[in-house]
Amino acid sequence: MSVARKILMAAGLAALMAVTSAQAQLYRWTDEQGRTHYSDTPPPEAARQERRVLDDRGITVRTLDRALTEEELEQRRQAEASAEAERQVREEQERRDRVLLQSFGSERELITARDDRVALIDSTLNITQDKIRSLEEQKSRLEERRNRLASQDREVPAALTEDIASLERQLDIQERFRDDRAAERQRLMEQFNADLERLRELQAADR
Repeated sequence: MSVARKILMAAGLAALMAVTSAQAQLYRWTDEQGRTHYSDTPPPEAARQERRVLDDRGITVRTLDRALTEEELEQRRQAEASAEAERQVREEQERRDRVLLQSFGSERELITARDDRVALIDSTLNITQDKIRSLEEQKSRLEERRNRLASQDREVPAALTEDIASLERQLDIQERFRDDRAAERQRLMEQFNADLERLRELQAADR
């Protein structure tokens, strides 16, 4: 930049400061072409650039960051959402840790609670399996009777057919109930084992 241009810019800045001294605030920014601007009321497009707020002596008193692009705003939103999700996970883990420590004073207490719950489910599974076995035996006897009648070219009573269908429906219900309880048992074991491992970690950290 030539000396003459610098002098003109300085003079212009001084004149502008004199006009705006009552407001005691001036904005300075450089546009995309590298030109420096001064104004007490920056145009909207100036928001795309970093702006410096000058006092009546031309000293920078504050810096205003440039406005973020839409892409940068989206990145910020994603980062904030990720941070919030991590915070919620951390708080939930802390809550579970408190409940775990309040509920079980030792590994033995947790193992006993696990075994009691599993034993209850196992008892239900045994009862259900007995029901299934009994229904299967009843269904087998009725099917044998139906097949015998059919082999003798005798008419199969409608009641017999309905009884077999009823047993099949009951079997389906009991088998689904059994499968649900088996899945519940698996989830219970996995959760208790994870809690046991976590309890060991928490107790080790307190030592």
